[in-house]
Amino acid sequence: MIFIELIIIFLLSFILIFTLRRIAKNVGLVDKPSLRKSHSGFIPLVGGISISLTLSMVLFLHPALIIKYNVFLFCSSILVLTGIIDDKNNIQVNIRLAIQIFVSIVAIQFGNISIHNLGAIFSPKELTLAPLLSNIVTILAIVGAMNAFNMIDGIDGLLGGVTIVIFSALGYLFWLNNNVELYYFCSIVIVAVIPYLILNLEFIFGKNLKVFMGDAGSLFIGFTVVWLLLNGTQANSSPSFKPVTALWLIAFPLMDMTTIIISRIQNGRSPFQPDKQHLHHKLQVLGVPNRLILFILCGFSAIFAYIGIWSEINDISEVVMLFSFSSLFVVYFILVSYIYPCYLKVFCQAQARRPEQGAT
Repeated sequence: MIFIELIIIFLLSFILIFTLRRIAKNVGLVDKPSLRKSHSGFIPLVGGISISLTLSMVLFLHPALIIKYNVFLFCSSILVLTGIIDDKNNIQVNIRLAIQIFVSIVAIQFGNISIHNLGAIFSPKELTLAPLLSNIVTILAIVGAMNAFNMIDGIDGLLGGVTIVIFSALGYLFWLNNNVELYYFCSIVIVAVIPYLILNLEFIFGKNLKVFMGDAGSLFIGFTVVWLLLNGTQANSSPSFKPVTALWLIAFPLMDMTTIIISRIQNGRSPFQPDKQHLHHKLQVLGVPNRLILFILCGFSAIFAYIGIWSEINDISEVVMLFSFSSLFVVYFILVSYIYPCYLKVFCQAQARRPEQGAT
């Protein structure tokens, strides 16, 4: 019965994405080529809308899948609508950020989700936060997660691939803890994302039916991930996994966003100003094909998630898990921010010499 439901959800997502892409072309909800974008033609930005609509329909039929489903749907609807308007008309950064903060506050107040327990990350005793600090940290986490997923949506398949990796890891952890509802919800998300990936990566229908996720999708997925992470780690009765494990599950988007923000601030630019300094951009400059970049970065995400799951299953000390994660981030930051520029300089010099060597 569950298998049949998942097939129906898959087909529903496919039908919605085909219907929405035609509407998007008629109303101008398309991504146009520019200096920052390498694609050709006007690509409909409907991947995220189809995924969010599919999940909304499922939740109306199965509201028990997630706690406070009505609050989740309200918040996610605002974010999807914001993303649609932003994709169409480019909302100012401060307005977009204000909406994200508002949604975070609504989720905290009415969804009863907050980061109040950080776990035993510094000592055997669990670290708990005072209510005001808890709310501030939760807002930062929700806004940060949404923007982290928005930032990695830079090459075909990357956001969809990382989404499948993360929800697979989340689903497995919920299944281990006998949380059947959230395990099934994670499965539904994965099934709803697959039709988008098929069209985005041109697996079957080629370039004629290509679609992009759009800001509506990245905001929705980021919010959904952090909603499940908070439900999985902050449940008072029986949390499904440790708070520090959550860091490992979203390690790649989190490290990429943090590194980019630090780099922009160091260079005197706004942390929200778009550029081509993400890891996938840096690999493109070195001539790595996009499909290989997709494989590498999804592989990184899967390895990090596996480390988190392995540490959770083997009850590794949270102090060790946090120290390992922090060390990994430092290594990542040094590689991307300092070693890569040096290597790129040598790489460019070598490329410049090639014509000269060929002439001799």
